[in-house]
Amino acid sequence: MPTTAEYAARTGISERRVRALAQHGKLPARHTGRRWVIEDDAIAVVSAGTRPMSPRTRGLFLHALSDTTVEGLVGSDRVRIAHYLAQVRNADEPAALLRAWFRGAAAPVSHTLGEVLVRAAMRGEDDQVAARVRRARRRFLNSPARLARVVSDERAIHGLTRAELAERADTSEGDVRSIESGRPVSSLPTVLRIVRALDVQPLALPTASVEDSV
Repeated sequence: MPTTAEYAARTGISERRVRALAQHGKLPARHTGRRWVIEDDAIAVVSAGTRPMSPRTRGLFLHALSDTTVEGLVGSDRVRIAHYLAQVRNADEPAALLRAWFRGAAAPVSHTLGEVLVRAAMRGEDDQVAARVRRARRRFLNSPARLARVVSDERAIHGLTRAELAERADTSEGDVRSIESGRPVSSLPTVLRIVRALDVQPLALPTASVEDSV
């Protein structure tokens, strides 16, 4: 039967988290002496795509995680990094996912948000990572360019086409295209529906994004 350390290394979950799962009965385990051992038939639920990232992908991902943007990425890089961001947001154990992706890498040393989150994951601060990743996305969308970038970014992270986003927001594909191009759309409620369909809470909106204000 694996120890908590062995189980943690195998699954990408921190050893502290393994102990907590065992203590709360969420993982088949037995307390022997002063340590926990995990039952051989325990099923480790590890998120898909948990192979370590390449150094190049780590760099792209850290930048995207820090700024919540896939701006500047094209083709397969944009699709792949947007998918990674979506996985982190939706993961039951986002810290475990970060540890798996950065397995074998040195801890980041800078202080961007992405690097802070990866360091916290490596230290086993799972609850802090989860709280930060799941924090409501409140954004200042106070210029057409900023609004365009956020809508384009979030649509990519959600894995939506323009048509699918338009259907979610009960508007036209043309309105989505207009916003992403920095052009005005028909009304402020249209802008709000599109933004909220992407789970973004706008703290400001540019009046220039609405046709009847120009």
